[in-house]
Amino acid sequence: MAIVQLSAGPQRSVALDNQGAAWGWGAFKTAYPGLQDALPAELCFTNKTEIGHRRYAQPYAQMLNPGTPFRFIADGSTHILGACETGALLACRPVIAPEHGAAHQTVQAIPKGIRQLATMQTVSLAVLENGDVWSWGFNHQGQLGRPAQPAQNPAAALDGLPAIASLACGSAHALALDESGSVWSWGANQAGQLGHGTLKSCNRPAKVELPESITAIAAGDTHSMALDATGQLWAWGSNNHGQTGSADGAYFTDPVMIQTDFPVRQIDGGLFYTAALSEQGEVFVWGWNGLGQAGLSRPHSSPQAVQIAGLPPVTTLAAGAGHVLVSDGLTVFAWGDNRSAACGRAAQDTVVLTPNSIRLV
Repeated sequence: MAIVQLSAGPQRSVALDNQGAAWGWGAFKTAYPGLQDALPAELCFTNKTEIGHRRYAQPYAQMLNPGTPFRFIADGSTHILGACETGALLACRPVIAPEHGAAHQTVQAIPKGIRQLATMQTVSLAVLENGDVWSWGFNHQGQLGRPAQPAQNPAAALDGLPAIASLACGSAHALALDESGSVWSWGANQAGQLGHGTLKSCNRPAKVELPESITAIAAGDTHSMALDATGQLWAWGSNNHGQTGSADGAYFTDPVMIQTDFPVRQIDGGLFYTAALSEQGEVFVWGWNGLGQAGLSRPHSSPQAVQIAGLPPVTTLAAGAGHVLVSDGLTVFAWGDNRSAACGRAAQDTVVLTPNSIRLV
């Protein structure tokens, strides 16, 4: 079994293997109460002082889609998106019956040919093979990237964009990388995360001015990053914990150059922190360490990159709100916020400081 994609959300972890099986752990509920004895770490206490109050915490990976292979996944705030081999798009609830997988419904109106899925807190997006972007959900801060009502909106295509290669989403903002290497952004902008030189939100895509052609983009909760064709890293948005990698300001409304001591292959962002993968397969984290994201035992905020020890050469990573997922192609490792068992350990271990290997069966 080879791992082809990882998705880390606020409280869950999802991995997709090369057979199209999606595996989920963390804030999932088991549909059959009779399985409680077999899965004893699933928690939902009514005592507000207990860990797990009003939270499900399932450390064991379970298959979400038996018999329905996925091509792409994206974990969201309330659901997990899965693009099927058949062309259908499913929104899966975090409720799993082992024989049937996750409860789900089909997302209507999305054309076939999905290239990528992405989610914000209240919005979902899809990039099609032809480069079109579709969005659906709530629009109270312009997250849909098109004129729409603040309340729930059905799926529709964005206009005013060239053909898009990939998307990256924060809590309430989106980045789009077009096929010529330019970056576009829209949505919330209270910390300058759109990179437009202002703090004004934007409900339509607008170009981010960057000096070089861009090859990769990433977004944290309220900060954004881009890697250019020369290997240079750029960042903008909130920097209250050093999450951009700069020590020079609390936020940036325009992209700033970030120096690293290693060549960057992949980047991703979470809540006030950034995770990066080097060309050599090493993993580095900077920014906020309040939940162990940087593998340090003390609360810590710094723009200085910290290397994560105890990992084999890594090929891909994904940053959740407070936990990190990585894989060497065969095994998934996780660390950080484990209050919902998103790191694959019982939720009583609220913070996991060293990479924990996840068993997919």
